[in-house]
Amino acid sequence: MTNLNKLYALYNIDIHKEQETLKDLLVNHLPKEYTSKVMDKLNTNEIIVDSQTVRNTKAGISKNILVFNAIIEVAKEYKAMSNRLKKNLKSDT
Repeated sequence: MTNLNKLYALYNIDIHKEQETLKDLLVNHLPKEYTSKVMDKLNTNEIIVDSQTVRNTKAGISKNILVFNAIIEVAKEYKAMSNRLKKNLKSDT
C-alpha cells in the first residue's frame, strides 16, 4: 500500500499542488500491472530492477529516484490514455 506521506517526505514534495498531482497519479491512474510496466521501461534504459524494488519504492519503503520517476511516467501514460478514451467517448455521443 502506498504511504503518500512517506513519499512526500522522501522526495521533498511539500507543495500542495504537487502532492495532489502525485496522489491522483498513484491512486487513480497507475495500472494494476504497474510493476512489469516500470521494469520494462527501466530495462529499455539498461536499468535492471526486480518487482519487489518497484513495489517498495511505490510504498515509500525504499528510495530510488530512477524507479520512482518510472512509476510516475507509467501513471502519466495511463492518465493520458484515460483522457483520450473520455474524449473519444464524448465525441461519439
